[in-house]
Amino acid sequence: MVKIGRNKWFAGCAFVTCLITVVLILNHLFPPNLERLQNVSIVVEGKDNRVLRVFSTPEGLLRLESKTQEIDPRYFEFLKSYEDKRYDSHWGVDPFALIRATWQWIASGSIISGGSTLTMQVARLLEPRARTITSKLIEIARSLQLEWYFTKQEILDMYVTLAPFGGRLEGVNSASLTYFQKKPEHLTIAEAALLTVIPQSPSRLRPDRFPSRAKTARKKVLKRLLQLGVISPAQYKEALAEPIPSLQHAMPMLAPHLSERLIQAHPLKKKITTPIDPLLQAQIQQLVQPYTKNMGVTVSAAVVVVENQGRWVRAHVGSNNYIDHHSHGFVDMSQAVRSPGSTLKPLIYALSFNDRQIHPQTLIWDQGLSGRAYRPSNFDREEHGQVTIADALRFSLNIPAVKVLSLFGPIRFSETLREHGITLRLPHESASPNLAIALGGVGVTLEELTSIYSAFASDRKMCPLMFERNDVPSLCENEKKIISVQTQDWIRGILENTPRPRGNSLPSVSQGDTIAFKTGTSYGFRDAWAIGFNAQYTVGVWIGDATGRPVVGQTGLSAAAPLLFSVFEKLPGDVTQNYYAKHQAWKEAAPDVLQIFKGDQQVNKVYGSTNTLEIKYPLNGTTLLLSDLSTKGVLLQAINGQRPLTWMVNGVPLVSNKWKRDVKWYPAGPGFYKITVLDKNAVVNSREIEIRE
Repeated sequence: MVKIGRNKWFAGCAFVTCLITVVLILNHLFPPNLERLQNVSIVVEGKDNRVLRVFSTPEGLLRLESKTQEIDPRYFEFLKSYEDKRYDSHWGVDPFALIRATWQWIASGSIISGGSTLTMQVARLLEPRARTITSKLIEIARSLQLEWYFTKQEILDMYVTLAPFGGRLEGVNSASLTYFQKKPEHLTIAEAALLTVIPQSPSRLRPDRFPSRAKTARKKVLKRLLQLGVISPAQYKEALAEPIPSLQHAMPMLAPHLSERLIQAHPLKKKITTPIDPLLQAQIQQLVQPYTKNMGVTVSAAVVVVENQGRWVRAHVGSNNYIDHHSHGFVDMSQAVRSPGSTLKPLIYALSFNDRQIHPQTLIWDQGLSGRAYRPSNFDREEHGQVTIADALRFSLNIPAVKVLSLFGPIRFSETLREHGITLRLPHESASPNLAIALGGVGVTLEELTSIYSAFASDRKMCPLMFERNDVPSLCENEKKIISVQTQDWIRGILENTPRPRGNSLPSVSQGDTIAFKTGTSYGFRDAWAIGFNAQYTVGVWIGDATGRPVVGQTGLSAAAPLLFSVFEKLPGDVTQNYYAKHQAWKEAAPDVLQIFKGDQQVNKVYGSTNTLEIKYPLNGTTLLLSDLSTKGVLLQAINGQRPLTWMVNGVPLVSNKWKRDVKWYPAGPGFYKITVLDKNAVVNSREIEIRE
């Protein structure tokens, strides 16, 4: 008998060991399938974690990742009380609930209650199956497995992410945003009760389609909560009186172009946070669309709002209407490379101020340039005689701007910007910077222009705009300040006194902060610009046809500037502090040496003299052998002209001592090369040579 008993004991142990081994093998072979949990909608958020845009999953679902700490605690109190009151104590399966459900089924011949715990429901949501006995057994096994792998809170995180709420909605976050137009951090008793019951039968209990059913189901939950003492009679009565939501609201569609750009830059992120202010963004989007309506069906617009301190982008509108095909609304015009018109003029004058070449009260002749191939005219086709540099900028005169750029040097101007992180796009690769820059003969983007003007408004650094909310702001391309404090003050003062669009007069001193701004119109009325700033914000506005077709009669002042001022009216912040009286130094007299523009004094000397810049070697048409140049290079020599000199090969500047007339160049390989030298006064001389093997 003892031997038989011992054999049974060994047999039992062997069976248990085999069972455990089988369970462990199955657990290893079939770990929890979390694929659906990982395949969630990407959400882009703005300030205060408010949603800007939600992208559907590949299956077309709006499945927002949800976390328990982001949801009102009363929701979980209601959920456990109604669905699984022993959730915190069981191991994934509630035996009492299963026995009760089985007895009710046998007694009535139909399923009265399912007996599923929240963990079992999560197992079903992770791996949906037809409701059969086999499926129930698999759910039981999976729920035990989930409890082994995950904490109770992690399992609840899965539930609130995957729970269905009707149609394309999955997850408490999606349901709350769609039904209540808010995140679920703060829910009313009625809202929490409704979210508790909808997943029981989401297609039957959708409040937007079956409000009476949803109301009855909600009442059932509330009644159970009242019986359990979770809510008071007064709360019960108040919750019953709360109306059922009658529709599924569309998900927010704010900053759609920027959102799209960010998810392309971060394809693995499920949540991207930005500094965009959702309320401001909505206001500006609502402002832009009707504003362009009367300009033509093909006209689009873009607006960028930057908070100067930190360069945080607070609003970003890439087009007048994201879904409008007539105006190519899907194209983000804030990133489109366009001709900037006159909007680079303040920077041209600023760099020349910095170089002590001119003063705001320097007198300059606004008359046609003689002796030059490039002879632009003013926008109004008139010449205004001798004017101050300040007035030339205020009234955006073309001829003085070209003269000042000629004195500073277009290549030097372009290189200065490049050193500070802004690259001007030339019409073609072989082109070199020239005087047309002053009137928009290069390509820039709205975001780049807004960044430049933000430097005028703040720390005088060309820093990148901040599109994502990070702990550490991006470093500037060049920490060196591009202009001096004095130059900054002059530019602000001048631009605060530029002519306003009709209906926007200059403010009085008592009206507080003043907007400094500049407009621009590209050749052929293709682009209308207005860039403005005050102490807190910089705003950039572009208006035009996305395809580049002209919009006849459209100018920066008439089309873009009114929108700029309307945007400023929407901006938050304290504008009671007066900055108007501060920026008046530009009105002071110029020192004696800068009374008259140097270029006017030397015009005959520079342009009429035979002592002009010339390349002495190599001569035009020279042919050289590459083998002879591999070690000694080519000695490029210039005579005459005013230093500093800039040498270029095929439009690419050479690294050299700009004060020397000779420079060594080592060709990269055989081919035809264009050698160019440019002096301080933008006088250019070129030679074309050939290098052979």
